[in-house]
Amino acid sequence: MSLWRQLTRGMHALTNGAEADRDLKDELEHYVELSGAERVARGSSPATAQREAILEVGNLTVAREELRSHGWEHFVATLLGDLHYGLRRLRRDPGFTITTMLILALGIGASTAIFSVVKPVLLESLPYPEANRLAMVSDVLKSGEPLPLTFGSYLELAKRSHSFAFIAPVNGWAPALIDGGKPERLVGQRVGADYFRALDRAPQMGRDFHRDDDRPHGPHVAIISDALWQRRFNGDREIVGKSIRLGDDQYLVIGVMPRDFENVLAPLAEMWTPLQYDEVFGPQSREWGHHLRVVARVLPGTSIDAARAELNRIARAPVPEFTRVPWAALDDGIVVSSLQADVTRTIRPVLIAVAIGVLLVLAIVCVNVTNLLLARSAQRRGEFAMRSALGAGRTRIARQLITESVALALLGGIVGMFVAELGVLGIVALSPPGVPRLGAIHLDGTVFAFGFAITTAIGVVVGALPALSSAAREPHGGAKESSARIVGGDRRTRGILVVAEVALALVLLVSAGLLLKSISRVFAVRLGFDSSQLLTMQLQDTGPQYQDDSTRTAQV
Repeated sequence: MSLWRQLTRGMHALTNGAEADRDLKDELEHYVELSGAERVARGSSPATAQREAILEVGNLTVAREELRSHGWEHFVATLLGDLHYGLRRLRRDPGFTITTMLILALGIGASTAIFSVVKPVLLESLPYPEANRLAMVSDVLKSGEPLPLTFGSYLELAKRSHSFAFIAPVNGWAPALIDGGKPERLVGQRVGADYFRALDRAPQMGRDFHRDDDRPHGPHVAIISDALWQRRFNGDREIVGKSIRLGDDQYLVIGVMPRDFENVLAPLAEMWTPLQYDEVFGPQSREWGHHLRVVARVLPGTSIDAARAELNRIARAPVPEFTRVPWAALDDGIVVSSLQADVTRTIRPVLIAVAIGVLLVLAIVCVNVTNLLLARSAQRRGEFAMRSALGAGRTRIARQLITESVALALLGGIVGMFVAELGVLGIVALSPPGVPRLGAIHLDGTVFAFGFAITTAIGVVVGALPALSSAAREPHGGAKESSARIVGGDRRTRGILVVAEVALALVLLVSAGLLLKSISRVFAVRLGFDSSQLLTMQLQDTGPQYQDDSTRTAQV
């Protein structure tokens, strides 16, 4: 029979069972008639031929059931029947069902919520074309920790290296927006002219920075984010080409970034302007010091490791024209890491620790639910003995129990998705500003698929042990109130599960205790001075009064 014939016949049997039974009965009767006629043609009497044909087929009802059991539709029909029966059983015991659902919802919801954070931050590529070619360039301290570059170091690397298609420095900026309503202090960045080209993202309106924009005393131009354009300028389509007041200066808006642009180096940044550093600078100028983050896009076919090797050679052999700028920490080379690794460097250990804790909670949930299902299956020994007496095999009973556990897990998973949604809202609300990819944390199709996958896996895992335990019993053990051996075996299994659950909970509690102890020690570190009456503040060196470098370095 062709595959198409099997599919259509199976669908007909599922959608119109009575008619399919009549068709199968007619086929068997027709076969008996043809077989009898063939025997008559060979010389048998009609009565003998009819009897031999019926003996060949056997009982027509039994034959019909056997034929029906070989089709794929029989598996689907029995699965739906098991599911229907399992849901009826769960409805009859609401206390057990609700308790188990809530336990499963806690584990599934927590796991799904954490996965919704881990997926965009650690697993997905950054939201840039060919993000694997993006790298961060830093100095390195004697301890191995990365250190921002000096402007002189950036100049030498930019002029001597051949591994990068684009390389751009980045520095923080906090302009005060005066136009468009109430004055507001913004988070911005001063960037090299190739910054957006390095990220391979362009404004949705207007133009990108030109090289002429990034020169000392160059034009005051700015690119704004879509969020700022909508919030402060009401989405004005004529914003490009208009001047806005930032502090005491007028800046020309030359572009608006797309709505989906994520600036992982400074997630809160809403405005960008050229760096406009002078290549000729002294030790008191704003170009001095380790304060620049440098992002670069390596050339196609060039690996980040190859770029790292080239920059280290440059760092260890500075040319005379750059000797006015000390390399300081470059004796140990330069750190060239992927942008993904750099932006997640501080949050990765935290996420991994939280994910491990959630996995421990999920393991405790699985052990707890397995123990509950074992106790419940012990109460159903009489039912299993009766089903065995009616012809149900051990595999059939085991499949029924696994179907019930999967149905229970799916109900818990539905509630778990609401728990996950609340968890995601809480994580986003409680996360500190500047967490990379915070806006990408949400429940999407991939997260729901993950939740469904772990829900199904939990249903199979927690139902496997009770199913195997019930299938291993003697068919008539339940009718005889079971033997001491069976009862003792269940008790040992449940005892082992309780020990495992306590052990997992102890590991989780000890880990949480160590984490709290570490936090308390961090807060207890002596600063070397009394900080109870001290305040901190920041000064913004923007505006015409800071055009002269001597103003920045003056004693206040």
